[in-house]
Amino acid sequence: MTEDTRALTQQMQAQATPPPPDADPIQLSRQGYRQIISLAGAVEDAVVKEYAADSVTPAVPLRLYKPYTEGDGLLPALVYFHGGGFVSGGFDTHDRQLRALANSGGCAVVAAGYRLAPEFPYPAAPEDCFAAFQWVIQQAEKLGLEGAKVAVGGDSAGGLLAAVVCLMCQDRKASQPVAQILVYPNTDLASDTPSWHEFDFLHPQGPREKFVAQMALYVTDPDEQKQPYASPLLAPDVSGLPPALIITAELDPQRDEGEAYAQRLREAGCLVTHTRYPGVLHGFFQLGGVIASGRAAIAEVAAYLRLRFGY
Repeated sequence: MTEDTRALTQQMQAQATPPPPDADPIQLSRQGYRQIISLAGAVEDAVVKEYAADSVTPAVPLRLYKPYTEGDGLLPALVYFHGGGFVSGGFDTHDRQLRALANSGGCAVVAAGYRLAPEFPYPAAPEDCFAAFQWVIQQAEKLGLEGAKVAVGGDSAGGLLAAVVCLMCQDRKASQPVAQILVYPNTDLASDTPSWHEFDFLHPQGPREKFVAQMALYVTDPDEQKQPYASPLLAPDVSGLPPALIITAELDPQRDEGEAYAQRLREAGCLVTHTRYPGVLHGFFQLGGVIASGRAAIAEVAAYLRLRFGY
């Protein structure tokens, strides 16, 4: 474990308090997730505007970030899906790192506010994300974006959704992303890998039993967890998908399933770049203010986007 990760872990353990016995677990999860907002680092200047993908009902809220030093011309873009275990997260929980990513990547970032479980279970989230991605491409010029250079990405649950959007685009013969950025993604909701057994006590959602219960709020029918749009690792064919950057964390219960997806893509002939960050936990991408590897991962994503966008 890196020293900064150890220090943060000890601090959070020391500050932890038992929840009230009558606390709503969903609201508790959502409030708890917001506690890490300040750990993402400084709030960088960026050009920020709000939109809505109105091609579906209800419309999907979007937040568009452009670099503070934005010049003339159309920008390539990353459509980003936040993490939070499908029940938590939103624009505020990922605002700081997406500002940093827009500035360091010299591109636009479009955050999608997809619907959350348990109020809106599967397949609401992937359908919202697919609609948001297609809307961005269709409206690209009006948004000041280059429609031929739009990628998808996300962390944790959002990484799964980014992978699923690529599958949906291929199945539906719709416009494909030029790349997919998957940061410690879920890829199999029923995964029972060695990393889960070794590190489940380090997962932000708690031990595996609690995680499984939360996934049941998202996909209420256990059989549906095996569907490719719920668990992309189980897709029968992943050939022809966009180039991928897959980031995993050494001490993450979800590490093995993210790396298994990288291997599946490679075996199917897809171009894959995989980086495992040593000594860090699930969630480090959001902790750049206190974890050096979080800042390094944002820089890696920015560099990869520049490579895929060709500038």
